[in-house]
Amino acid sequence: MPPDVVSLTRGLTRCDEAAWREFHVHYFPLLKSMALARGIPDCEASEIVQRVYLRVLRHAKVFHHGSDFEAWLSCLTRCEAVDKLRSNHRRTWLGERFQQWQELRRPIPDEGDDRLESAMLSLEEEDRRLLTRHYVDGWSQDELAAEQQISTKALESKLARLRRRLRGLIENPDTC
Repeated sequence: MPPDVVSLTRGLTRCDEAAWREFHVHYFPLLKSMALARGIPDCEASEIVQRVYLRVLRHAKVFHHGSDFEAWLSCLTRCEAVDKLRSNHRRTWLGERFQQWQELRRPIPDEGDDRLESAMLSLEEEDRRLLTRHYVDGWSQDELAAEQQISTKALESKLARLRRRLRGLIENPDTC
């Protein structure tokens, strides 16, 4: 049964713990589904809901109609989802530019093609496919993260580890 919006929002404005529990029970699934509908991966949707909770805490006011309250929550969720997607894109773009700059500064070994090929073959199939999709086929980190159902930041870290491992295999082929 939906809560009484007036008493619930009045309790939220007073930071009443029981009101917050009731809010969480009734609105967490709705807020999470709103975040998912905005294109947020499942692994990051709960974080968006937590950010919405913080906004509700900061800007809580008494609502007299459930539809008005849900529209406000929808607006907060949309804003948080947009902010998160922009932040991910900005961080990913900057990280990729920095990685490209570092790669340009690194000298290429004379027999680089053979070493790269043998180093790639020493990696697991999944790791080879991930590197190939990103650096050869041009898949974005967001697309790869969505495919693997992990956050973009986790994928970014995974690519960094694979590059370090690949670089080590190229520089020291005897360690394979």
